[in-house]
Amino acid sequence: MNATELQTLFENELKPKLEPLEQTRLEAVKRKNICLVLGAILIAASIFWVLATNQEIEVVMFPIVIGGLILGAFFNAKWSVYRKAYKNEVVTALLEFIDPSLTCRPNGYVDSTKYKTSGLYRRSYDRYSGEDHITGKIGKTAIEFSELHTEYKTTSRDSKGRTTTNWHTIFKGIFFIADANKHFNSKTYVLADSQGFFSSIGKALTDKFGGIGDRVALEDVDFEQYFEVYSDDQVEARYLLSPALMRRLVEFRKSAGNVGISLSFVGDNIYIAIPNRKDFFEPKLNKSAVAFDMVEEIFRDLDFFIGVVEDLDLNTRIWTKQ
Repeated sequence: MNATELQTLFENELKPKLEPLEQTRLEAVKRKNICLVLGAILIAASIFWVLATNQEIEVVMFPIVIGGLILGAFFNAKWSVYRKAYKNEVVTALLEFIDPSLTCRPNGYVDSTKYKTSGLYRRSYDRYSGEDHITGKIGKTAIEFSELHTEYKTTSRDSKGRTTTNWHTIFKGIFFIADANKHFNSKTYVLADSQGFFSSIGKALTDKFGGIGDRVALEDVDFEQYFEVYSDDQVEARYLLSPALMRRLVEFRKSAGNVGISLSFVGDNIYIAIPNRKDFFEPKLNKSAVAFDMVEEIFRDLDFFIGVVEDLDLNTRIWTKQ
């Protein structure tokens, strides 16, 4: 879809459906402003009361937290209605236009067993969440991807015996799975290079991976700058990572905005983890529901992730199913 086609789709199909949502957005904005004012008043009143009565600040923390939860629920009740309706109209229409086989479950996400099977993030998680599960077939290649966020927690106790729980991100971004049209007998991992720009990411991944096989040395200098390869079968790893695929992976890595992309070839699939803290496919509260640039941004994101099939030339079927 080029820019003209996207503009035509927006004007003829999307804009008439989005115009009624503008009032809902404005109501959500109004609620947000009310919450900000009431929240500021609540905090100011609590601080004034603490100073006037010489009480400890902990005394007012509970009412502040409860008040914050109530205000948050008040805002979210309207925002969630707008967000859901907007995404249902825009994402559905764009996917239909890109390829009729593509569908989206807004509240769904890649199954945790597939995340584990990939072997890309082996640290155990305490919370697994996601949204916008998109599935379908691009040409000959079955795909699925979603936003994912995996976290582990730590707890600490202060001198007064109070326990604090902190959550730490393991992975947040887009998790992509494509049918490889081949059953891999080995497991091969293509990780962000620990000597490259994302050294901290690559090193952290390498440190967390026990038993992922031996390092595979490849002759492509550009590829080695961005990736480190590990496999339990050196021969199959070199067969999978042909010069053409390595070149496409480097180009894809650059097009993704210099993020520490990692891949694995496991079972019948290629797994791709694209870290990014952005919330994808979302409307912006401070922009009109009929703003074309919001639709354009969502389309660019969808087109980028779905374009993985073309970027890596997966429809060519360079491997044979056994």
